[in-house]
Amino acid sequence: MKDDFVITEYFDFKDHLDSVEWINSLPNGLIHQKINTGIHTVTITMNNTGWEIYVGPKDMDTGGDGIAITLDKDLVLVSYEIERIAPTPF
Repeated sequence: MKDDFVITEYFDFKDHLDSVEWINSLPNGLIHQKINTGIHTVTITMNNTGWEIYVGPKDMDTGGDGIAITLDKDLVLVSYEIERIAPTPF
């Protein structure tokens, strides 16, 4: 019998930002501190007003949900926007 192992890696916001308290400012369960990178992609960009975070589907062709989050320079939630990404027609 062959055993199949699935290795799941996570992106932990705590490893990349000084604070993760902003997660508690979002509706409960909308996003978690650790993101499964097997199915999601995470980008964090610092700009002159603070931070922009995007969490979305790893495979954009299959569609899914994404969230764009804006934090100020002190890592306080400014806004967020949820988007539905339609799958690419085949």
